[in-house]
Amino acid sequence: MQPQPIEYTQPVEYTQPGAIPQPSQYQQPATQYMQPTQPMQQFSQQPAPQMMGAPQQVVYVTQQKKSNDKVPWIAVALIFVSLFLPYITILGEFSYSGFELMGEVGEMMSAIDSEGSGDGDSSEDSADVPTEFVFFGIAMMMVVFSPFVFLISAIISSIVLASGKSAKIMGVLHLGYAIIFLIVAAIGTVDFIGISFSMFDFAGFGFYVGAFASGLLFIE
Repeated sequence: MQPQPIEYTQPVEYTQPGAIPQPSQYQQPATQYMQPTQPMQQFSQQPAPQMMGAPQQVVYVTQQKKSNDKVPWIAVALIFVSLFLPYITILGEFSYSGFELMGEVGEMMSAIDSEGSGDGDSSEDSADVPTEFVFFGIAMMMVVFSPFVFLISAIISSIVLASGKSAKIMGVLHLGYAIIFLIVAAIGTVDFIGISFSMFDFAGFGFYVGAFASGLLFIE
């Protein structure tokens, strides 16, 4: 808005006819301009508006490791597959798979049941049997009955894994069976007619696959 001038006028003195007015009679005061005072604008810096609304939610993103839940199932599958592989090999010519060995054991047990206990002489002293022969016999029995043990272990492990739980306990029992066999078979090394042999010479590839596949049951 521009300031408005304030004019002050002064009346001119009346002069008689024929009289020449003097220049001083026409002088008027200078026009004075008064600039109206305006209130000084005050600029107050207001704080920046903050975002009003719901409080911010902090989301923590955790990167999960790649799940290895399929590894124990591989162990179960290997145990089942091992039953089709040789568990006992005799002189590299004759071999019995896990299922075949189970069938032979079943027939042998049924023959024993049909014959009955009988009146066999049991008075023979067993103290004369060397220790290595005893451990050799224990190791042989462990190999013979291993298909039954491994099959039961695989079935129980699959049930436990299907329920979403860990099969570490079965892995400990299964692997413990294999470790005990290694110790007993090592002690049961027999020297017969100048030939040294143990159950390591008769245990087939399938037995070792079924025995040590249980190590995968420890992986979660």
